[in-house]
Amino acid sequence: MILDSLDRLACYGQISPLLDKVLDFLKNTDLETLKPGRITIQGDDLFVNVNCQDAKTREEAPIESHREYIDIQIPVTCDEEMGYQPQSFNSPVTIPYDSQKDVAFHEGLCDTYVNVRKGMFVVFFPGEGHAPGIVNSSILKLIIKIRK
Repeated sequence: MILDSLDRLACYGQISPLLDKVLDFLKNTDLETLKPGRITIQGDDLFVNVNCQDAKTREEAPIESHREYIDIQIPVTCDEEMGYQPQSFNSPVTIPYDSQKDVAFHEGLCDTYVNVRKGMFVVFFPGEGHAPGIVNSSILKLIIKIRK
């Protein structure tokens, strides 16, 4: 997991050779005007899910994990709390891995929670558990998906 301010995302070029395309997208897009849905940047290798989510508590935010994609999550309209479990976490699976959606869900709560403020980003790598979307009101956020 990486947590930093959005203006420092370029410092993490080792994440993926596709990071330059992510930076171009962010530089040339008014994020607050995006509508929910998928924005394809480079086929299935790089795309953005624009989500509008309602309020959710820690208990309502299941732990999820991915195998094929790196997540770069960016809260656009307000701060967001996100749970984190390291790759070695062993939480039992509640919904088995779905290869079409690249996600499995796990039971329990995360050991660690961080506040991701508007203007920040968090990177979750494949295998790392995370419980995003913990907010007091609705939120517009980006989930940038980069194939590893």
